[in-house]
Amino acid sequence: MRKPTPRDVALLCLLGAMWGGTFPAVKIAVMHLPATAVAAARLLVAALFMGMIAWIAGHRLPTGRDIWVKYLAIAAIGNVLPFILIAHGQRGIDAGLAAILMASMPLVTLVLAHFFAKGEPLTLRHVAGVLMGLAGMVVLVGVDVLEGLGGNVLSQIEVAAGALCYSVHTILARRIVGLPALTNAACALGASAALAVPVALLAAPIPVPPADAVAAILFAGMLGTGLGYTLYFHIVGKVGANFAALSNYLVPVAGVGWSALVLAERPSLRALFALAMILGGIAVTHLRRRTR
Repeated sequence: MRKPTPRDVALLCLLGAMWGGTFPAVKIAVMHLPATAVAAARLLVAALFMGMIAWIAGHRLPTGRDIWVKYLAIAAIGNVLPFILIAHGQRGIDAGLAAILMASMPLVTLVLAHFFAKGEPLTLRHVAGVLMGLAGMVVLVGVDVLEGLGGNVLSQIEVAAGALCYSVHTILARRIVGLPALTNAACALGASAALAVPVALLAAPIPVPPADAVAAILFAGMLGTGLGYTLYFHIVGKVGANFAALSNYLVPVAGVGWSALVLAERPSLRALFALAMILGGIAVTHLRRRTR
């Protein structure tokens, strides 16, 4: 693992923008389809899209039982399970409170990486940076959403469990070494689709979607899930799990930006201040220390 550079920070922001852009697309899709069907279709589109790109680029499927066991673990823990947990949990709590609960992911990743990822020890500087980013998240969605803590505990546990899944997924992705990010993304997404599609078919009847829902799924699958996942594997492999986990803070900020671009909504001063806090937290956590 190497220290992050300004280019890595730019790639992290791009990843946050990609994942943040999937939220309005998924919102359109779930108005016409069950949540399980949307998740499965999104993963299937991403798997086919990235598989085609990997094939054109001349990448070959890895062989060996161990690597495919890791891909299946990443698929189940990092995609299928958290998609279901978070979607079900958000039925009972506000979106703002869900965002706060999801923001615990970098903190959990920081602790897990200390014990299970070589070369990523827990330091006070890391903790300070992550807490600063968490404070920026609270500023972004508003302190009033914390009033919901303690109510509808089951839904909150489901969303928090989804965040824990993402943290474990980041550590697992860190353990796949020696393969290109494109290969890892295509294989992990293929395994995810293989698990998610049967679940969706058994969960609920799937109606024929309208054109706008199909377009939304294609957008979310190819951009946010496919290309975003490839970029995610690249960041984890080069800079580490802790740095990649900070993308979770940038997703809601990107959502504000997408709303301003697509819906002509002007971001508030609070949103801009929150962005400054989040980026400041990333800087505190990962900037190089000066040495004599």
